[in-house]
Amino acid sequence: MTVRDFFIVALGMAAVLSCAPSPKENLPVVTWIEGAPQGNRAVHTIMITNASALPQDWTIYCSQMPAGVNTLEGSDANFIEYQANLHRITPAQSEIVKDTLVVRYSAQKLRRRSWAPEGFVLKTRDTQSRLKAEYVFLPLEADGDRWYAYNEEHKIPSEVAKSAIVPTPKNRVSEDRPQGWYKVVVTESGEEKIEAEDEDGRFYARTTLDLLKENYAPGHIPATEIEDWPDFQYRGFMLDVSRNFTTKECLLRLIDVLARYKVNYLHLHFGDDEGWRVEIDGIPELTSVGAFHSLDPDEQLQPSYDGCADPEDNESSANGYYSREDFKEILRYAWERRIRVIAEFDTPGHSRAAIYAMKAYERRTGDASMRLQDPEDDSKYYTAQGYTDNVMNVAMESVYTFVEKIFDSLIAIYDEAGVPLPAIHIGGDEVPPGAWHGNELHGMFLGRVADIAVKKGVKICGWQEIAAAKDPSVAQKLRNVMFMNNTWSTLGQNEDLPWRLAAQGYPTVMSNVQYTYADQAYSDSKCETAHNWACYTDDFKAFDFPVKVQENIIGVQAQLWSETVRSFDDVCYDIFPKVLGVFERGWNAAPLQTSDEFYGVIVAHEMPHWEVDGIAYHVPQPGLKIIDGQPVGNTLVPGATVEITDIGDHFEARARIGSRNSVTTIAR
Repeated sequence: MTVRDFFIVALGMAAVLSCAPSPKENLPVVTWIEGAPQGNRAVHTIMITNASALPQDWTIYCSQMPAGVNTLEGSDANFIEYQANLHRITPAQSEIVKDTLVVRYSAQKLRRRSWAPEGFVLKTRDTQSRLKAEYVFLPLEADGDRWYAYNEEHKIPSEVAKSAIVPTPKNRVSEDRPQGWYKVVVTESGEEKIEAEDEDGRFYARTTLDLLKENYAPGHIPATEIEDWPDFQYRGFMLDVSRNFTTKECLLRLIDVLARYKVNYLHLHFGDDEGWRVEIDGIPELTSVGAFHSLDPDEQLQPSYDGCADPEDNESSANGYYSREDFKEILRYAWERRIRVIAEFDTPGHSRAAIYAMKAYERRTGDASMRLQDPEDDSKYYTAQGYTDNVMNVAMESVYTFVEKIFDSLIAIYDEAGVPLPAIHIGGDEVPPGAWHGNELHGMFLGRVADIAVKKGVKICGWQEIAAAKDPSVAQKLRNVMFMNNTWSTLGQNEDLPWRLAAQGYPTVMSNVQYTYADQAYSDSKCETAHNWACYTDDFKAFDFPVKVQENIIGVQAQLWSETVRSFDDVCYDIFPKVLGVFERGWNAAPLQTSDEFYGVIVAHEMPHWEVDGIAYHVPQPGLKIIDGQPVGNTLVPGATVEITDIGDHFEARARIGSRNSVTTIAR
């Protein structure tokens, strides 16, 4: 169980949350207490009760995103960042003389309740035990007036045409017939006629008919004629299965939903610091080590986001991978729905899983021909995620042997599956300053990988950093072999970066963080679970994505990085409905309706489908005002109910539609 799977009860001015595994006799219990903000910092408290049961050689590990922790003087134990998300508590003295140990530490203030430390594990020389954890949170801030005003600003139609679907059909005559063009005619007698430019268009025509039949229950579509096509040939979705894993069965369910919205590319982020998730022939360690987590650095990766330290725990999203046969099934399933799959293994940074797997491979085989780090490399760096050991040493020839091996394996899998291989994504992002002793080797690496791609007859993709090669000859190599670059860091003065790179001749997919990153939280509510390092992205924002039709702009892509994901429900909640605006802009570069009208279609036609299909989705918070001493609520969602509870010193409200609830709104 994770910190988000909680049961909250009122306790004075605080909330208590319990995350308890099956308790073992006489184990300590950890209580985490949120501290009041002092600017951007706070002093939090960890209490360890029944501490007399701790053996002398104890360490307690847990996971939380790096928060700049600093143990305060007088604490009974030390709380430190061990590396990245892995933190540990160690005794301040050699002997335990108290039954309750108190640790007070300064850190960043808690922005999300789900960001509190989780996955507490007691480790001794010979044993390992999951500890029960309880949480005491500060009361939620009053936000009812703000949400009331937000809901009043929007005018979501309660009546929506049955002909309205996502993405919106253009329903006008095309001067030419681009890839994906189709025409559907339904006669008065109910006869269906389809004309299409290609197999993509034929699939989209059938999809449109299926959606209309859902809306015109029991499936009798009135006489109609629709001509439609996509404005962009790349309409993608990226799922990070490295940080937290999504099973094959759940991924197939997601592919079905993506196909519903005429998405035609699925970008799977297989390899990063926290996991390698696809089987590669001849290197079993990539998955036996790189797809599982424990506290033995020679056997598996260190615990990451959910703190799981048990490689046998099949319920944890920290563990798991796709076998070759699994991946071939995924490829075929997607291609049947006209979705091309792009596999990514991030290089040369974000490569800790591969690095540690290849260390284990070398220990087993004695073969150093694919070594990824030089044991003598003493360069110092600290990544955005808190790692100090996740960069390949690109000056070593063995790195390119490894890259070539991965290329060969992926090419073979696609060939055996009988599906097209659009490109291989090499990542290329966020190499930290200080790597390679600060030498500029990134461009050299990209040039070598471009040579490998030419040799293998494949295209490559990467994040925007691969379009920043300073050497003109390397830049030209990359243009020649690049399928796309994803422009993601587009805040501030970088907002026009996609169009600048496209003008330089780089094929570009608009992946702008402020519109397409599904891992940016819906709001600042502490009950939401996702990030906010770039922005907040509510249910509407992506619809206003300012895309531009331009040479070398090949399309759009939505992204879900999975640091804050713990389940498939979390995946779907973060995605739906916010990314439908991205898919709409990929199909129709110019809006054909207002964002409120578009959201009305989602409420009327998509939410009922998600209910039937068991797909989790986000419901916006209700507004809550106190008028003449009485609570009054409102909701953004036509058909939703607002449930208001009198807690005593405040009121709480949640909006509900179908099986889904919003997070809590507070009024005092």
